[in-house]
Amino acid sequence: MENVFNFRDELIDEYSSFSRSFVSIAASDIKQLVEQEYTKGRYWPQPLIQINPNYQRKGTVQDLAKDGVLHPICADIFRTGKTEGGPDPLFLYKHQIEALAKGQQKQSYVVTTGTGSGKSLSFFIPVVDAILKGKDQDPSLRTRAIVIYPMNALANSQLEELEKFLVDFPLSGRPFTVARYTGQESKAEREEIANNPPDILLTNFMMLELILTRYEDVDRRVVENCKGLEFLILDELHTYRGRQGADVAVLIRRLRERLAANSMTCIGTSATMSSTGKQVDRNRVVADVSSKLFGARISEHDVIGETLERVTTPSKDVAAIKLFLKGEIEKESFSWSGFDEFKDSPLAIWVELNLGIEIPDDEPPKRAKPKTLDSAAEQLASDAGVSQEQAALALQKFLVAAHDIRTPQGRAPFAFKLHQFISGPGKVLATLEPEGVRTVTLDGQRFAPGRQEQAIQLYPTHFCRECGQEYHPVWKTTHGQIRFDPRDIGEITTADNDELNFGFLCPEKLSQTYKGRLEDLPEAWIDFTKSEPKLKPAYKKARPEEFMINPQGIQGRGQRFWYIPGKFRFCLNCAQVHEAHGKDINRLASLSGEGRSSATTVLTLSALRQLFAMQELPEGVPDPRKLLGFTDNRQDAALQAGHFNDFIFLLTLRAGLIGALKANNRLLDEEKLSEEVFKSLGFDKVDEGTLAEYLKTPKLMGLARQEAQRTLRYIIGYRLVRDLRRGWRFNNPNLDQLSLLQIGYRGLQEFCAEEELFKGCKNSVLARLNAFNRQNLCKVLFDEMRRSLCLETRYLDSVEQEKAKNSGFTYLNERWAFAPDEKLETSKFLILTKRPEYKGKPRTDLVSAAERSRVIKVIKNADFWKATSFAGQVSTWKDGEWVELVASLLELATLYGYIQKHNVEKGLAGYRLNASAMEWLLIDELKEEDSTTNQYFRQLYLNLAKLLKQPNHPLFYFEAQEHTAQVDAGRRQLLEQRFRYTDKDRKEWFEEPGHETPLKRLPVMFCSPTMELGVDISALNTVYLRNVPPTPANYAQRSGRAGRSGQQALVITYCASLSPHDQWFFNNANEMVHGVVKAPTLDLSNRELIESHLHAVWLAAAEVELDSCIAPLINLDEEAKPLQVSLMQKLSDPNVIAKARIAAMEVIKQLESELIKSHWFTQDYIDSVINQAPLNFSKALDRWRALFDATRKQMDMAEAVAKSHTATDSERTNAKRRWGDAANQYGILLKTGNTQNSDFYTYRYLASQGFLPGYNFPRLPLMAWIPARGGQTTGKDGEGSMVSRPRFLALSEFGPRSLIYHQGRMYRVVRAKLNVGNTDHISGNSLLATIASRVCSQCGYGHLGQPGGGELLVERCENCDALLTEEGWVKELYRIETVETVAVERISINDEDRQRQGFELQTTYRFLPGPDGKIQQHKATVESGEEPLAELTYAPAARIWRINRGWRRRKDKNQLGFYINPITGTWSKQDDPNSDDDGSNDESVMDKVVNQRIVPFVEDHRNLLIIHPVKQLSTESMATVQAALKRGIEMTFQIEESELVAEPLPKLDDRKSLLFYEAAEGGAGVLTRLASEPESLALVASKALEIMHFQKPEGNWNVNELSKLEIKGNSGNALCEAGCYQCLLSYFNQPDHENINRRDRDALELLVALANANVQQSSQATTNAPVKNISTNASIDNIAMEFLNTIEKQGINKPDAIMVPVSGGSAIAVAQYKSARALVFTKWPSDEIVQQLTDKGWACINASNSAEWERLFSEHVMLFHPVGSKEI
Repeated sequence: MENVFNFRDELIDEYSSFSRSFVSIAASDIKQLVEQEYTKGRYWPQPLIQINPNYQRKGTVQDLAKDGVLHPICADIFRTGKTEGGPDPLFLYKHQIEALAKGQQKQSYVVTTGTGSGKSLSFFIPVVDAILKGKDQDPSLRTRAIVIYPMNALANSQLEELEKFLVDFPLSGRPFTVARYTGQESKAEREEIANNPPDILLTNFMMLELILTRYEDVDRRVVENCKGLEFLILDELHTYRGRQGADVAVLIRRLRERLAANSMTCIGTSATMSSTGKQVDRNRVVADVSSKLFGARISEHDVIGETLERVTTPSKDVAAIKLFLKGEIEKESFSWSGFDEFKDSPLAIWVELNLGIEIPDDEPPKRAKPKTLDSAAEQLASDAGVSQEQAALALQKFLVAAHDIRTPQGRAPFAFKLHQFISGPGKVLATLEPEGVRTVTLDGQRFAPGRQEQAIQLYPTHFCRECGQEYHPVWKTTHGQIRFDPRDIGEITTADNDELNFGFLCPEKLSQTYKGRLEDLPEAWIDFTKSEPKLKPAYKKARPEEFMINPQGIQGRGQRFWYIPGKFRFCLNCAQVHEAHGKDINRLASLSGEGRSSATTVLTLSALRQLFAMQELPEGVPDPRKLLGFTDNRQDAALQAGHFNDFIFLLTLRAGLIGALKANNRLLDEEKLSEEVFKSLGFDKVDEGTLAEYLKTPKLMGLARQEAQRTLRYIIGYRLVRDLRRGWRFNNPNLDQLSLLQIGYRGLQEFCAEEELFKGCKNSVLARLNAFNRQNLCKVLFDEMRRSLCLETRYLDSVEQEKAKNSGFTYLNERWAFAPDEKLETSKFLILTKRPEYKGKPRTDLVSAAERSRVIKVIKNADFWKATSFAGQVSTWKDGEWVELVASLLELATLYGYIQKHNVEKGLAGYRLNASAMEWLLIDELKEEDSTTNQYFRQLYLNLAKLLKQPNHPLFYFEAQEHTAQVDAGRRQLLEQRFRYTDKDRKEWFEEPGHETPLKRLPVMFCSPTMELGVDISALNTVYLRNVPPTPANYAQRSGRAGRSGQQALVITYCASLSPHDQWFFNNANEMVHGVVKAPTLDLSNRELIESHLHAVWLAAAEVELDSCIAPLINLDEEAKPLQVSLMQKLSDPNVIAKARIAAMEVIKQLESELIKSHWFTQDYIDSVINQAPLNFSKALDRWRALFDATRKQMDMAEAVAKSHTATDSERTNAKRRWGDAANQYGILLKTGNTQNSDFYTYRYLASQGFLPGYNFPRLPLMAWIPARGGQTTGKDGEGSMVSRPRFLALSEFGPRSLIYHQGRMYRVVRAKLNVGNTDHISGNSLLATIASRVCSQCGYGHLGQPGGGELLVERCENCDALLTEEGWVKELYRIETVETVAVERISINDEDRQRQGFELQTTYRFLPGPDGKIQQHKATVESGEEPLAELTYAPAARIWRINRGWRRRKDKNQLGFYINPITGTWSKQDDPNSDDDGSNDESVMDKVVNQRIVPFVEDHRNLLIIHPVKQLSTESMATVQAALKRGIEMTFQIEESELVAEPLPKLDDRKSLLFYEAAEGGAGVLTRLASEPESLALVASKALEIMHFQKPEGNWNVNELSKLEIKGNSGNALCEAGCYQCLLSYFNQPDHENINRRDRDALELLVALANANVQQSSQATTNAPVKNISTNASIDNIAMEFLNTIEKQGINKPDAIMVPVSGGSAIAVAQYKSARALVFTKWPSDEIVQQLTDKGWACINASNSAEWERLFSEHVMLFHPVGSKEI
């Protein structure tokens, strides 16, 4: 990259041209505004320039060794340039020398400095020095230092860096040794590490966890070798947040205990973490976090920051050089004789002091804030007295020229990056008023500016892709008055919902073809069989209706609109018709036709084309021609890679066609078509690179290669013919649409001039038309036939296609072959009648040219008629005459060989156009009438066709892959190797046996954050972020991948128009690029966290080597599948328990200061966890058991169908496919030799079940089975694979009929794995055993029953004591744990964003008791003055149920859940609003069972915060507070939108409280801080008010002063009315947009009170004894009171609830024990009631005789055990 500014400008020019190319807008007012905004560069502002500053240097390693500070050998080790052949002294920065001093004093410390500051040497030098000195005293072999990296890739690159220092030492005589132990080593390498312990061990936290826990010979020896460890180093400290950070903190304490390393020195490195305040305050924050993480004392004095120094002459400031600036700026170019001249240059001094370094008066120098080119140029122009244009040009030239200068240390003095933020254009919004009067804006918000009082809403506006007519997607509601409200185009409801309909409004215009008449409707809608044509019943509901609508959206007076009910079927202006299925977003363009995926693909392609156009590559560094993309969701990475590849494939194919036409005088026929395109693509060459592009085995020869090439030519031919289809790739128009390709018909002129032939025909019109117009008529008819694929060609023959599919599977690479499950188009027939029906639907293989058909309409409306002698008569001709005309023409064309006539069925003739008569013509010149053609794509294809002609064109290299945790480790390593593509990588690849072809370059990789800390790709200079990262720390990591070697670099960030996070930072980019990195939050008192680590301590003490597969641990022959007896005996051995208890106490001792603050920890807690560990170990395997049983049952059921004589062929085929799929899953469950990365590797599985520490892996995730891909036999995908997601996310992501994106394909969730392994999950009548629950209608508290346990006994809420109502029932709950998918299709360029199903989710909760049996809550009050506004409740432990109530837009809101087949688990399409988009048909014998309706749910333990306003607030106020606090928390604590859930309680349409909980695994520790630090909540509320466009005041906030604090736009207007995408609106809270209002008085009052920290901790006890649950109806009699007192006195386990009314209050249970399902009565009820309760699974205990109580207590010891002990 010679000039990054030019690179950026070209990129933006190309993207701008692309973004503007899609939408043609007919309305002049909208068009004018859009053009204006695009011209201003609204969506791609100037980039920020960021210069890396220089760190202060303080001597060399060699000087320190000479002075005796370092061991003498350090002087030989630490030298630079060894691999280049000239070892030079290693200069050290000041922070590295400070670190050395701390290390030598054995004082733990943390280094927080910027990128490229040599952080790793800050610990390696002191560590190596200590090792060398230690070995002089004690040469015994042992590991003295462990370095923990968050990712393998970092450990790998660090190992390479260390090797460079050791390269000149003989292998046997190295002064210190280092080895990597991360799980990617071979058995021999691991053995070597155990036998010869390295001095330094590089690992990751997961591997360290494994070697401490699993009892494996090699691991054990590696751990033994680390006894008495001296140094522990944590790299990238700031990334250890939330549960992962807490796990690592406890792991370090376990390591200290296990290695008896009580005096080890802990070292951390981190990006600059900061908070507000002075440096000493910032250091204190870092010190606190580090001390907590390491469990070691680290003070603010042990935090080492960066010390910056100037690179230019230090004695000169800006004032000293101002006068000389003008002269330098006016130079033609910049060059300097050397560094000494450069550092004195006035412009160099100005640049450094303005863009590189800032020198405050009272603090040391710090990094300057990045500036845009414009703002820097403005400042320079002012200082130098020149124009801004001059200054900008000089700055660019100077920075590029300065890049070639080198400091004495060999670095570029000003290494710089450009940070380019680009925003998605979003939508045009307009009011429902006449053109010219209406408000039109591009700012996403709800109301027209200044018109909120009048309730004038803004409506999203989309445009017909053909003519530019505008449409508004709306909801139509009919209760009371008819009104129309704005709708997101993707949101739909079921067709039978009478009160709420979705559709479109179109402003009425005189010029529109649709006038409301029957004949204006599409032909297919009309029934011509009756004497009078009528609208078919199926289309009655789709007919546009006329309405007068006022600006408020209410029917009555106002503007005239057509309302189109349901999906967009045809354009009222240009009559373009669409099929019923398909997505409206593809039919109607938004402001820009592209979404995030197309934008990313085009920007990526543009960058690659520039990079590959580089004439000379820089010497001595790896190839820089690559781009690394990041996205925060792994499914988005899969979607994006698939989108890019589809786009590139189409470009290549179409460019190949243009090249072939150019090489053949612009003309080709069908016979030569595929052969010539094959050649144009260069496939006729036989060099290895070309063959490797399309052949699976490039060494194929002879007949096999000929067969492969024949198949490829066929596939190319098919793709080209199919590409003639009308508008099937919406975001990449075909060559026909671009007026680059014209299809002619051979000899048409001669045919039409055959006067004899035409005169002899029956049709007088044909006879009287002249030859030229006959030609026009033929063209119109033939064009319609080919666009509808009514073609006679082998390429559309299903038999030929099947042959090519099989042959392609054998020989061709996936990119060029047909996908095994691809639905291929076949030839259709043109018929002259309406389409006959098949199974109640018109046949899809027929295209009608009957009366009123599309074909007839097109012929009727053809322009050429105006120039004929029939011009005045055409409009009077009846449709029947038009059909006769077509029939006659087809008959004559058949005689001449253009048309082939077939007998479709009895009495029905079908016609096909002979493809051999078609001529493919290239058109270079655009005619005037084609001015609306997409110019961007037209030019792109012409350029690519030129590129293809170049001998070494890069098009075949252009490929993208996803690099995420969904991809298995082996494949990830290969992708990294292909991406780095260094000489070393290529050599290693070739030396491996089995690799016959060279390593294939991979220039684009789309990663989830797995790669954020990944490979050090030194040559990379372009990074692309598909969304704004959650925090500045993430941004620094991702953007830091570019320009690692000091080269110019560009970082592009795409900001989604519907994400408030993205839009906030698009408008405040500096806060992301130069933002504050917050110290991570760690919660070490989480009960589940501690429990999982104690289990790990116990398992290590058991010294049992567990198999890598679960099956051998279990006795599969017994029905209950218990643990193997020998294993259970070893695990329960009293010696093991005793040993584990001692180790656990040592670990807990190190956590005492944290645990003492918790409300659940007691002294006997350790004993209870260790004693219960063997039992809980077995329980953790229950999920595997259930999956095993369910899979086995699925195989048996499928086998029964396959062998059934009554089953049809298709049912048997389906059953065999299911059996194969289930057998694959079964194989995976039983597979031996699992690797660490397998979901069923024993230790990873135990972590996923929450038994062992999980780190960043989801605990108890939901799993989706992805079936094997045909044609893919390597890696996991050969047998299918399991993809897992955290369960709260997966409830919707893996919900019924959702789409999952995985490695270039889409999969639909079609079945749930039923939990048939547990007998209580299936009841006798083949119905699933579901759970009934009651949710309190006042507080949202949940009361859940047992599977199959019938209705609950509770009548009153156990939390707030309100009476439980009928509407609180949520019955038919069913826990979903695993789902299955089927492949739907390859990801194509039509997939802009992941499609999400719209589900209504509900959350309910229960507070969990601590070990003392008491429920924990902390309460506080929010006050305004003396008046209480709200109550806060924080629960450190609660059980949360997330319930999927059904489709969000279902007709009957009271009808919950989804239909499922209770035997097969198949989700029914019934009620699915999108079911017509999916043609899959999954019938089998078993599917004929009646479907059952169930409500899916998942559950987990979380901490939660509830905000309950004292007075009932409106829905608007509650929705606003919810959105504001959620955004405030996200911004204050830098967490992702998906990490925090905020929901109203008890439900959406009745909002009494707000519930907040952390969805991220283990939480980010945010709620704990909000509960324990009152100032945190104040910060959050204050941030929320700032986000809502209010300026932060000097002192306290005042609700009455807010109007004065409101931030205004340039025009003096408010930035938004009720809410916008920069403040409170987001893609995720769309259903609430109509409620969110940032001006709502009650909401503002509550937020202001919170912001002023008016939060009073409640003085009442923070625990609720069960006595809280007394029913107000039930009076306690004496015997009941005496029974409860006896329990209290004897310290017996307390009941969950007391005085519980049962059977509608006809009896009272004095005590209820829920887990045991037991009820105790002191007044014995009637036999009938007892029988009823027994039938429902309740044990009834008679305690009416007090003399019997002692006997009862000993008899029922499981219930009445003493508190603190556990049930036996």
